[in-house]
Amino acid sequence: MKSCLLNTCIIFFLFSTTYAQQSSESDDVDSIVMRHMTANHIPGLALAIIKHGKIEKRGFYGISDKESNTIVEGNTVFEIASMTKQFTSAGILLLQEDGLLSVDDKLSKYLKNLPVTWKKITIQQLMNHTAGLRDDWDEPTSYFLTHNSEEKMSKAQQLYPLLFTPGQGFQYSSGPFFLGIVIKEITGKHYSVFLKERIFDKLKMSNTSIYDSSSLPQNLAKGYWWIKGKYDAGIDIPAAAESRADVGLITTLDDMIKWVFALSDNRLLNTESLKLMFSPGRLKTGKSIPYGCGWYNYFFRNQIIYEHGGAFRTGFNSRISKFPNSKIEVVVLSNKWKANLSDLTYKLANFYDSQFKQISTINFTNSGSNKRDSEIRKLLFNLSIKKFNSGQLYRNVNISGYDPEELKDLLKGFKGAECIGANNYKTKTIELYSSKVAEVLYYKVSANNTTYWSFAYDNKGKLVSVNMED
Repeated sequence: MKSCLLNTCIIFFLFSTTYAQQSSESDDVDSIVMRHMTANHIPGLALAIIKHGKIEKRGFYGISDKESNTIVEGNTVFEIASMTKQFTSAGILLLQEDGLLSVDDKLSKYLKNLPVTWKKITIQQLMNHTAGLRDDWDEPTSYFLTHNSEEKMSKAQQLYPLLFTPGQGFQYSSGPFFLGIVIKEITGKHYSVFLKERIFDKLKMSNTSIYDSSSLPQNLAKGYWWIKGKYDAGIDIPAAAESRADVGLITTLDDMIKWVFALSDNRLLNTESLKLMFSPGRLKTGKSIPYGCGWYNYFFRNQIIYEHGGAFRTGFNSRISKFPNSKIEVVVLSNKWKANLSDLTYKLANFYDSQFKQISTINFTNSGSNKRDSEIRKLLFNLSIKKFNSGQLYRNVNISGYDPEELKDLLKGFKGAECIGANNYKTKTIELYSSKVAEVLYYKVSANNTTYWSFAYDNKGKLVSVNMED
């Protein structure tokens, strides 16, 4: 094991490249990445950091295939799992630009014989996870071995009751799987062909495709788990599941850089489509949710960010993040399940923007007040006991993408909350979920694990959003 780590470290140094000048800054980024990889047992990783529209760092680290000792390079292909959703959503937006559909269309216009409760589901609700569908990726692998075709997976999903009436709640789900079927119904082409013709070819993403077990690229990385102190191969799942429109895309770092640049102008999508992609969705009540079309959006560390991750039981983890205030964009691809890439991304963002600090490390000049202690403690307690189900949660509070079960786990053993500081935004306007944020309060929350949370209020004292910061 020690010799393996030594070889890996040598590879880290040899194959980290950058378009910026070779400098101590680049070395510092390498150190951040290497420490994270070691701590999280990540075999291989590729990352890009784009600042002010220019590539600041392009790095390749470690091993793509431990058996052959193949290094991660520019042409190494990774599975990006749920990051696929933004590509499928872009495909739907292109069809809307073509006049072939509207995101307000009902799913039943394109898919027949749906359950009665599904009749009111719209295309946009599938895109932003307000349709009421469950996420069948919560099922064990045996589920996909049984339902091993697109038709079987579709029918199996329809047998389950909706979690809430479409448009009345938010729950991350496998809705974009059905968008792939819609694309096929409209164009007569499998969604993989449509995305190739309209997106991959147009952007010259020549090493990007949809997973196809019959023609896998030779440079596809192998996925891994870290279990009981050793690496295990990622789990095999049926090709029909691995190639779905919610998870099926495989790509390289350089192609993902092209994707990032394409979303900065109108080379792919028009202005209206881009706005829809990044704008928070809405419930029928008018409440905003922290998700657009393939992108989360929320207030985090004193700014609004856009991001999405992808984690796959086949042994991969990826992340793409945009920090508009800092003019920074980060893409990270890895071949290890549960690689904790959000933590790495935020460390890198903090390296390039010192304002992007962990809330727990800030000495606030404004200590805040305890005027909202009672309501905040009550809310946190209710979240810790899962008072709200997925249909109720986002009608009560926008909590940055977390679902009731995740919140229950995060706040298990809730004991109390202490205000540690505040930021005032009355002179520096922040628009969030169609509201103007006037004040953000920061709390240290005591439970089985200590966490730090932000609570954003408008100038009328209305709670706009809640997020776990650290």
